[in-house]
Amino acid sequence: MLKNDLEPLSEALLDRMTDDGYSQQILGKSRWVLGLFCQYCKRKGIESISLSNAADFVGEHFDFDLYNPSIPIQYAIRYPLLTLFEFDKNGTYAKTHNKPNSVEIPRNYDALFQEYRMYIEGLELKRSSRFKRILTFAKFIHYLDGIGITEIHGAERKNVYDFIESLDGYAPKTLQGHKVILRMILDWLHEEGYIHFSGWDALPVIHDETRRKLMSYYSKEEIGQILSSIDTDSRSGKFAYCAVCFFAYLGMRAGDVIRLRFSDIDWNRGSIRFSQHKTGNPQMLPLLDEIRYPLIDYIKNARYQSSDTEHIFITLRAPHKAYANGGVLYNVVEACIEKSGIDSGGRHRGPHALRHSLATNLMSGDVPVSGISDILGHTSTLTTEIYLTIDEKHLKEVSLEVPNA
Repeated sequence: MLKNDLEPLSEALLDRMTDDGYSQQILGKSRWVLGLFCQYCKRKGIESISLSNAADFVGEHFDFDLYNPSIPIQYAIRYPLLTLFEFDKNGTYAKTHNKPNSVEIPRNYDALFQEYRMYIEGLELKRSSRFKRILTFAKFIHYLDGIGITEIHGAERKNVYDFIESLDGYAPKTLQGHKVILRMILDWLHEEGYIHFSGWDALPVIHDETRRKLMSYYSKEEIGQILSSIDTDSRSGKFAYCAVCFFAYLGMRAGDVIRLRFSDIDWNRGSIRFSQHKTGNPQMLPLLDEIRYPLIDYIKNARYQSSDTEHIFITLRAPHKAYANGGVLYNVVEACIEKSGIDSGGRHRGPHALRHSLATNLMSGDVPVSGISDILGHTSTLTTEIYLTIDEKHLKEVSLEVPNA
């Protein structure tokens, strides 16, 4: 490729990618990478441009090996470069440069796959966690294409259940992990408007056949470590900190937190009143200082302007609107726990784990079971028992409480 051909060819490639249905996010990042590469070649005075020049550019500018990427963002950077040289050679390009764990990405799903991959890159998760989500996504779209669903808009709940059935041979715990990730994938697809149902619609309950008798529990010290590790200088950090406080100090359910309205907060009386999404029952909780100040910080400094003036929490990405469900908060809490450096040791890492932890810590502080039931919004202390099985010291108290009629 001659130097005078580089910029026109880059523009032609971007036009072709636009025609092939790539998202604006992917097109923008591809334009950015190709633009930097053009500047690099001009600065170096390269007359005849080859793939080795692209490798040098990646090594100098991004500090990784073009031929051996190791994390999703590196795959995303090299993709437009590999595609550019393939486009120059063949007048077209294959959309399968990035194959996670040898799963073939169908050509018609590649733009969607790249968009999801870039979304996962933005989450503060361990490399292994990001890989698992990308791999499950790849398996799902590969399955859909294999049964004749060539566009994600055509996916239905039945296809989700059939896909799960196709995952035979996995251990129960592994299969459960696939279901949890799949639910998050479906939530993302629904939020982005690709499908008409959410992950929580399709998989409202994921049974754990290997469930231990003791629920996941984090000590007060661990919860403090989780909170202190959150970067509250950013909008996303303020959102995360505020959400985690609701779970850690009030034990609210994710679905109730994400649906909170400004009208639910009584700033003068210091209370929060809402109807529980799960049961429809009214609930009143104290507006603790540990909730009040993070909430004010989020509203004043992190919440985007939105036409939705009722809901407190709105999406961080445009168009800024209310969240469809609490699924996003699982990602938030999981990322916060991972970032804190706490060894979860097989414990759950979602909002419910913090809810369990509050109940157990309250029990350890000699709060009666009936009081804990009120805080958690349970209509019967029998429901509260499962949250308290970790605290052997107070197990007998559960049997002494008279359940509400």
